[in-house]
Amino acid sequence: MRLLRRQRPVAPRPARHDRPAFYALELGSWRDYVTLLHPPYTLWHLSYVVLGAALAPSIRYDRLGATLLAFFLAVGVAAHAMDELSGRPLRTAIPSRILGFLAVLSLAGTIALGVAGALLVSPWLVPFIVFGAFMVPAYNLEWFRGRFHYDLWFALAWGVFPFLTAY
Repeated sequence: MRLLRRQRPVAPRPARHDRPAFYALELGSWRDYVTLLHPPYTLWHLSYVVLGAALAPSIRYDRLGATLLAFFLAVGVAAHAMDELSGRPLRTAIPSRILGFLAVLSLAGTIALGVAGALLVSPWLVPFIVFGAFMVPAYNLEWFRGRFHYDLWFALAWGVFPFLTAY
């Protein structure tokens, strides 16, 4: 004899084309903040930092940790918050002032980590700090009519830059 189980109704999931990105969670509340982090892309860029550190003659885990935190704040939080401010590509309901606060606070944290690195490790980090602090808003807010929102600048800032900071 079969036992009939009552099945729970399943809420309809948005069609794949209804979501702003393949990794986007259902819109609303805390899920907007997770989606804002662009998890696959943030992890991809953080992997560049680890690869850059692996190319160095020796790995300093304290420096690697600080660099990972700085890139998470700059790329994972600040850049994506600015990108969402500039056109709402992820369609989150995060208020603009919260996005602005996240962008400014996380970029300030990144700069503070960079300044600490420059003081403790090498003043040669200063040009990278200045370049990074400029590139995050220039790329994501499309300053100068989007002149910095191109593949070359993406590769230099988000791809090559982590390798350079490993030394």
